[in-house]
Amino acid sequence: MLEEKGTLPFGIERDGAVHRKYTLREQLVCDAIEVFDSDDAERAGKSDSFFGVCVMAQRLSVDGIPQEEITTALLMTMRQTDFNELAAADKRLEEKRRTFRGAAEAAAKAPDSVGEAGA
Repeated sequence: MLEEKGTLPFGIERDGAVHRKYTLREQLVCDAIEVFDSDDAERAGKSDSFFGVCVMAQRLSVDGIPQEEITTALLMTMRQTDFNELAAADKRLEEKRRTFRGAAEAAAKAPDSVGEAGA
């Protein structure tokens, strides 16, 4: 699974420490489904922006913060600059996926690829 690692400009304060290093994994279908199985379902169904925050919370890990504490409520309290960094990381992740897919397709079409051996 593809991931994007980075550093939040301001970070998330927890227990007197600021946590800035993060990892964002690519979005899976289950992420959206889990939002609608959660307590946030009603609000997420009414607001695309809130839905996006809910999904982001499921995909994010932050060094020093237990995964179960990375919630929609936590992300709603972060600075906009930090959330913008996560949105930029998401775009970089999408580009990685496109590049990865393109490279795989090109390799499959190459005459010297494994699938073409012996032809």
